[in-house]
Amino acid sequence: MIKHLFAIAFNLFGLFLLPFVVGFVCALFFEVSQVADTLPYLLLISMVVIAPSFVMLIFGVAWKSRRELQLLRKSGRYNSTTAVATLARHVSVVTPRGWAMFFTGLFFIVLTLSLKWADLSMVAVLALTVFYGVLGVSTFLSAFIVSSFEAQIKKRSSVERQMSPAVILAGEVAEERFTFRRVPVPPLYFLLIEDPLPPRLATTSRYAVGAGARREELTVAGRLRRSPRGMYRLGPAHIYYQDALGLTRVSVASLATAELKVLPRFRHLTIVEPPRSKLEKPDVLTRPHRFPTEDYFRFRDYHSGDDTRRIHWKLSVKSGQMQLRQPETKEISTKNVLLVLDSYLPSGRMLDDAVGVEEVLDKMVEAWISLAKELIERGDRVTLVAGARNQEGELVVEVLPCQKGGHVRWQDIGARVIWQGKFDIPELLKEAGVDSHGVIVSSRFQAPPPGGFDGQSLTWVYLPPEKALEGKDPSLLEALAGSAVNAALWFVRLPFPVGSDENGIVAQFRIFREQAGLLSARKRLREVARANGKRILAMIVSRGDTVYRLDAGQGTHTLVGLTSGTKNYQKGKAA
Repeated sequence: MIKHLFAIAFNLFGLFLLPFVVGFVCALFFEVSQVADTLPYLLLISMVVIAPSFVMLIFGVAWKSRRELQLLRKSGRYNSTTAVATLARHVSVVTPRGWAMFFTGLFFIVLTLSLKWADLSMVAVLALTVFYGVLGVSTFLSAFIVSSFEAQIKKRSSVERQMSPAVILAGEVAEERFTFRRVPVPPLYFLLIEDPLPPRLATTSRYAVGAGARREELTVAGRLRRSPRGMYRLGPAHIYYQDALGLTRVSVASLATAELKVLPRFRHLTIVEPPRSKLEKPDVLTRPHRFPTEDYFRFRDYHSGDDTRRIHWKLSVKSGQMQLRQPETKEISTKNVLLVLDSYLPSGRMLDDAVGVEEVLDKMVEAWISLAKELIERGDRVTLVAGARNQEGELVVEVLPCQKGGHVRWQDIGARVIWQGKFDIPELLKEAGVDSHGVIVSSRFQAPPPGGFDGQSLTWVYLPPEKALEGKDPSLLEALAGSAVNAALWFVRLPFPVGSDENGIVAQFRIFREQAGLLSARKRLREVARANGKRILAMIVSRGDTVYRLDAGQGTHTLVGLTSGTKNYQKGKAA
């Protein structure tokens, strides 16, 4: 709130008093007797140029703010904070380019008085006259421009936004489109559309249209730079009117929303079986072996009293222990598998600020739906369970029984899965029955909660987070330039198109801080992953469940068996 109050005070009063304050301070330190006789003329020019701009700004802000404050009262959202924020937004009409011209004029005032160089005063007068002239016209017209825009939008004008296509696979190209129909744009002004999209898309929507928007229809479009898995609700976009010189910008409205759904891809799975188990029952992910007898066989360690005719001598020699061949035709029967995606991450610094943690979830989701496909093709009954956003944006436990041919529905829930701090593994496993086999796909950064499982068996598929975050991070220069190729030219060309406000020193410093903060957060996440990954994996192995390590590749994911379970699950009781 203090920030908004400062903005109101400076834009309403400091903006118009600062030239006089600068002149007064210069008079205290420099010899200004030669220009003292021109003081009446300077005051006259100020009354003609600066005072009208001040009055028009007051009028425009009062006109626009009054209507918005009335809407806030009707909606029950009116309070001191929203009122001050509204005034601050409407009073802040000067762009970075406008501030540059304003302070340039003040700088030349100081040079003129200090060097006693009268010709420099022409630059100062010209800069300040243009600045205050444009400011006065823009603030006066802004009230009528906003009213005209809102009236036209309600009647026959529209600003529509859509993604084409609205549903894509991860990595595919998507295009954003804005369509303007009979939108009023006054002469010497542009209509600007801006919307900083979610950081994962690595794109900022920014479009400008002129008087052509007053025609029947005008469409502008741009492609997204990235399209990682997820559900993205875009907008509302910010709409402004900006003068042709780029000195002032008038906020009109925030509208035009769109949705983009990026579905995860299925990956080929290679399953490497875990070490032989002493249990009679293998884990649910182990594939049975086909022998020439057309029967399925499993293997286990030989125990005293077993039928010696079923000893597999070749495997016994290779493993160094007596291995017993056991027909397991019953293992090809249908199983009920509860396939759980563990996306639990406690609220705090990591969940709120971590950069790169979404990459870990992307690979988990790919393995999750690919496992469902693998098990369905074997003939098992699979149910997907995960914490995800529903269509209304609420975080719920999604339960989806899988069917053959329903791959798109699996991908849909995979797109809506997020890291969340509400539902941990016990809440997700509640959906399991006593005849279910549980499979948990996880990449935890903290210890799993204790607790039993009421089903037949429990298997972990663990993705070490440090493995998911493998790869070299870009340098700060590469992050600023956008790529390694552009980094080489960063110092010899402008980072943004000519004329963009982002090329200014202040804007570049802000971008520098943002990129440095993102890289620092990414580094912290890697350190946490390295510190906790192996420790958490060891804790999962010590639980006595079957554990696979997930090695996520570009096109193929591999499940490497680490240990077979040492627990016998029978209706929630460990044998």
